[in-house]
Amino acid sequence: MSSVNFGIRASRTPTRQASREPVIGKTISVALLIIGAVAMIAPFLWMFTTSLRDAAQAYDLPPQWLPTEWDWTNYAGAVSGPVPILKNMLNSAIIAIAVSIGMIITAPMAGYAFARLQFPGKNSIFVGLLSSLMVPAQVTIIPLFLLMRTFGLLDNPLSLILPGITGALGVFLLRQFFLGLPQEIIDAARMDGANAWQTYRLIALPLAKNAVSTLGVITFLGSWNAYFAPSIFLNSTDTATLPLGLVLMLGPYGAGNVAQVMAATTIAIAPALVVFLVAQRWIIASLTQSAVKG
Repeated sequence: MSSVNFGIRASRTPTRQASREPVIGKTISVALLIIGAVAMIAPFLWMFTTSLRDAAQAYDLPPQWLPTEWDWTNYAGAVSGPVPILKNMLNSAIIAIAVSIGMIITAPMAGYAFARLQFPGKNSIFVGLLSSLMVPAQVTIIPLFLLMRTFGLLDNPLSLILPGITGALGVFLLRQFFLGLPQEIIDAARMDGANAWQTYRLIALPLAKNAVSTLGVITFLGSWNAYFAPSIFLNSTDTATLPLGLVLMLGPYGAGNVAQVMAATTIAIAPALVVFLVAQRWIIASLTQSAVKG
């Protein structure tokens, strides 16, 4: 009996060790995730606490994570200050929404054409389209500025909306999605008498709902946070977007009220955060769907 018991105990030891290894690995993974989350949240926490302290304490060294006095008047000052932050937020919202709508209309159509239709020069045109992704925006900004000046669109939201309603990246992403659709679905639609437009509108586009939603969110956030192009085409406080308004609040020499700038930045983050939280299920579904074949 003793030998039998000894054999049973010996057989249990490797099992216990093997069961501990996943627990240790899981603990390490959770610890790393917590460290990464804290590192990502820390700047936002410092921004929020700075918005609630006096401007003289904004540059205290070492920095204090919690203000000694909670000053909520910075938010009122940010809204009612000389820079019309609420107007700038409205300008950013109009431009971002218009650009996003244009992108989710044009990019899926172009992506489907490059993926499923046959026309002369398709591959050459697509290569040229992809080549534009390697050209920095700073290279094309001068010709674009001259074009907008010719059309009289400087200091006008249309100078940002018209160039942004389509883009090579959106076309490429949707083309890759439509290439992944089973050919049998397209053939079945054609056998039922559907033409190319009907196949796209009734079959392919509904299947691309998650990918189109993801593209719309990415486009909205990119337009909402854009600074370079608005700084070139817009030159007044009434037409400025939110990033420009924040820079104007800080002043030409960075001598503005830092606490009020942080308060305005906190307000500026809220719409983008809401958009992401609302649309995150579509983003996750798109990533999941793109990882599954067949």
